[in-house]
Amino acid sequence: MKTNRFYIIVVAVALLMTSCRNNDSQMLTIINEDGTCSREMSFHPYPKEVMAQLNEPIESSCLHFGTDWQRTWSVAGDSVRHPCPMTEAQWDSLRRPEENVSNKILMHTKRNYQNVGEMSDSLTSIVGHLFKATASLDKHFKWFYTDYLYQETLTITDIEKIFSVPLDRFISADTASYWFTGQPNLAEGLTGAEQKELLDAIEAGISHWFSACTMSSICDFIANVHYDEVKNPPVSKEQFLALKDSIVMSAAVRNMNLFTDISQIGEILNKFYHSEAYTQLFSDAKAWERVLDRKYKSYEYLMMMAPRLDYVMPGKVIDGGGGEVDGQVVSYRFSGERLIPHPYQVTITSRVTNIWAYIVTFIIIALAIGSFFYRKTNHR
Repeated sequence: MKTNRFYIIVVAVALLMTSCRNNDSQMLTIINEDGTCSREMSFHPYPKEVMAQLNEPIESSCLHFGTDWQRTWSVAGDSVRHPCPMTEAQWDSLRRPEENVSNKILMHTKRNYQNVGEMSDSLTSIVGHLFKATASLDKHFKWFYTDYLYQETLTITDIEKIFSVPLDRFISADTASYWFTGQPNLAEGLTGAEQKELLDAIEAGISHWFSACTMSSICDFIANVHYDEVKNPPVSKEQFLALKDSIVMSAAVRNMNLFTDISQIGEILNKFYHSEAYTQLFSDAKAWERVLDRKYKSYEYLMMMAPRLDYVMPGKVIDGGGGEVDGQVVSYRFSGERLIPHPYQVTITSRVTNIWAYIVTFIIIALAIGSFFYRKTNHR
């Protein structure tokens, strides 16, 4: 598959970061019967994060934690928690030749909330508004038991700013969902060869989408920043923007390979307009790479996020939605790219048995039976 330079850079960085830092990443959410809740995030820290004073905010892997978060650390695989800040002596005691101390320890940040709305707003702030979190908790009282329905939705609110060309112009909604989330399973029942053919076709569509988004961003940047530098432009800036869609959806953009040579952007523009006017704008390839890096920096940060989402609900879980239920814990697989095709949804239902309702019912039945025999005895 041919793809653009930025796509290679971002995927490489994302794979590097997730493989190095996210194997043990976890976000544990605990919902209580009274509606209060807590959230704890665990991750492999760098020294400056785990050694920071408690009166200092910290930033780790694009997560921003204020001083209102409790902080502890532990050795991976050990349940014993140690207070932060970690000392240099403690860090050095875990150092081994050719071993990364960061991969051996986990930092835990925890905060309590009065309600799930406050908790979801906090998550939006923690991730620097890369996505918006909304949550609700509904109670359904049914005398002998109470059902709790927890829902949380994560949504990229400004995806159009990251990807200016809609994905559905290249692949269908179901295909996009399958590529980024695995659902619906379009490969079910296919042979290995058929699956490869399917994935190759989807990959080509995704590649064209990335290339089109990149071309669209570059055209916008040229029009808004550099158009006055173009000598004898074949069209006005307004016409250049009006014709942008024809360029980004062209076969030339679908087949371009910015990883090899970013100057081909100028060649595509020149061929489209039958002019050499745009060549000069692409003499400095590194400058354009910096433009793309800035443009897609938030996407890169998003791809770095891949914690396991664990939820503990009141009572017994009766429906984990799309999560895996293991006793009282419901686990969801999450990664930033899962937000691209549609919002990420967590839905969990649990049930709490109302022991007092059984006691009250027993008392009422006992009183009724006692009253019946009492009246019967008095009538004799």
